[in-house]
Amino acid sequence: MDVKRPATEPATRGGAIREQLRNLTLRQQRFERYLGRRLRVDPAGLAVMDHLVNVGPTTPTDLARRLDASTAATTLVIDRLVAGGHATREPHPTDRRKVIVTPAEHWGAMAYEHVAPVIEGVSEAAAELSPGEQAVVAAFLERIVGVYDAATDR
Repeated sequence: MDVKRPATEPATRGGAIREQLRNLTLRQQRFERYLGRRLRVDPAGLAVMDHLVNVGPTTPTDLARRLDASTAATTLVIDRLVAGGHATREPHPTDRRKVIVTPAEHWGAMAYEHVAPVIEGVSEAAAELSPGEQAVVAAFLERIVGVYDAATDR
């Protein structure tokens, strides 16, 4: 979403930082669309797969809770992922009424192939900063994350 500051709002310090954060957000959104096309997964499926790869296999109910989605919507996403060969449903090891959603064996490596250039690029950019600069950037980004958290926890 492209939201601009009203014309009557005075320019404040930090305009260049705001602009770069906006550029970063736009590039991240573009990258997520690119990744979804390459992996043949819609945005909701990409969120589910990201969770499964980074956190591990889990139940559909837990996925819905963690992704703040309804169980019905999450079930539809899982159905598409299973049909596309991206994930599997397996019996829960201790509760036969439940299933566990697991990423396909090849999925993590396939996704990493596309994500690796970004991870490596960010790591290289960070490595070029002095330890003091890294601390300032990390603290700034932590505050920005807090701003987003505060805006969504209302």
